[in-house]
Amino acid sequence: MKSQKLVNKAIADLKESIPELGDRNYSYNITELPSKKNIVFNLHFDKKPLNFPKESIVKIFNRPNIAIEYNILIRLKNQNFHVPQILLLKIPYLVLEKVNGVNLCDFINENLIKVEKLNDLDSNLRNKMIQCVESLAKWLAQLHEKNIVRKKEFSEIFVLNKGDTRLRDFIMDFSGDTLYGVDFEDAYEGSHIDDLAWICCSLLDTEPGIFEMDEPTHKTDLINIFLRKYYQTSSSFQFDFNYLAEKIIEDLNVVIERRNLPYGVISKAKFIEDISKEI
Repeated sequence: MKSQKLVNKAIADLKESIPELGDRNYSYNITELPSKKNIVFNLHFDKKPLNFPKESIVKIFNRPNIAIEYNILIRLKNQNFHVPQILLLKIPYLVLEKVNGVNLCDFINENLIKVEKLNDLDSNLRNKMIQCVESLAKWLAQLHEKNIVRKKEFSEIFVLNKGDTRLRDFIMDFSGDTLYGVDFEDAYEGSHIDDLAWICCSLLDTEPGIFEMDEPTHKTDLINIFLRKYYQTSSSFQFDFNYLAEKIIEDLNVVIERRNLPYGVISKAKFIEDISKEI
């Protein structure tokens, strides 16, 4: 684990609120989950505690964003969005419902390995992939529609953006045909295209994508499906290809820096030339 001391401290700090953590009649397993900003782990008891679920997600915040995530989760729950339920807030800990399903990043990319086009997939699998991308488009369109912000000093419409919006932040429960959104600590108000650009970036930069293939046609096909469904769902916003392309480039360069990839800064002209062939 990143920091066993921090996890041990979390368990000690949470014993008062979750007594079973200190009860010898209960045993539990802790599994650290991928997170680039905070320490996040899955807490799984061998049997259900009295007043707590058997399994939950514990986030240990090392940035002052816990209030943003807490407030956004409450706001979205009140708007009937599928997001994790808050089980406990004890700063710097936020304990959340464990959402069952598969994250979109793994589902999409694991099924596109050694595939050049969407049509190369089995029809059932291809339909499930399209279902995921369209559900994501509708989820974001509804998020933006329900959270429009009018600012007098700006002529354009601003919305609540999820922020740093990655495929991994969405979990699909196929049994209930339900898409859940997670991780809202970077939410902010801005152009609706900001969220769309991050999703396009996430489709392009995750393997297999533009860093592994000259022309990831399957990914650009998914981007087309995603954008088309978004604008079919929402009538409040106008598409701006130039702004979208600029934001995708900006986001891709952020990813290159984050991952310390052996690539220079992506050229706007070359990128627009390549991507506009498909979008």
